[in-house]
Amino acid sequence: MIGKSPLFDFLELTNTFDFDVFRDPSQFMGDTLFGGYQSTASGGGSATAAIDAGKVGGQIVLDAGTTNGGRSDLSLGLHFQGQLNATIAALVSIDDITDAKVEVGFTDVISGTDAGAVDVKATPTFNALDCALWVFDTTDNTDWEGISTPDGDTTPPTVIEAGIQPVAGTSEWLIVALRDDTVTYIRATASGGVTFTSTPQLLGPTKTTLLTPWAFVQNRAGAKTKLSIRDLWVWQRKTTG
Repeated sequence: MIGKSPLFDFLELTNTFDFDVFRDPSQFMGDTLFGGYQSTASGGGSATAAIDAGKVGGQIVLDAGTTNGGRSDLSLGLHFQGQLNATIAALVSIDDITDAKVEVGFTDVISGTDAGAVDVKATPTFNALDCALWVFDTTDNTDWEGISTPDGDTTPPTVIEAGIQPVAGTSEWLIVALRDDTVTYIRATASGGVTFTSTPQLLGPTKTTLLTPWAFVQNRAGAKTKLSIRDLWVWQRKTTG
């Protein structure tokens, strides 16, 4: 489906209304995380997604714990498709970027199924069959890269080398926008200043595959890594017409 620019959608998100667009603005305030979210954690000291009390505007934290390979994830349900122009925008920060793997985007299974949609970023290889994500993995390099696949195949995957490095404890917007079988990657500062927009990439998830919004953090050594999410928006069209 040919639609509006995903960048336009992001910049105008709070100022537009369209009966054919479903939006889920997940602001993390209150005492208890919305029950539609699913979160799983594994490893010593790890913890599922929880609201971080006392944070202005709200925030949740995914805690990978203290052991090598410890992890925590967050998903909704399998309700999103590329043919509906599904888009996710997440305002995230990583507390320690020394030894960590982080994913933000869409994948094809819910929380607790895969230890990350991407198995090895450097190759890359996949646990998921269909996914499109911003991925940070210090076993490869210190950059965010956009990675997608329509079938779990690695020949060839789509990899966007944006040359963007996270800063520990600093929030940034990561956006993944699907358009049928293509995917666009956008990065912006916390205040919304866009610093990177890819061209639409082929070999995004198969447009009819059901996907879920996804966030994931994993220790790449014994370091204790936390992924904080201050805001998460997901939207898509209701019809393909």
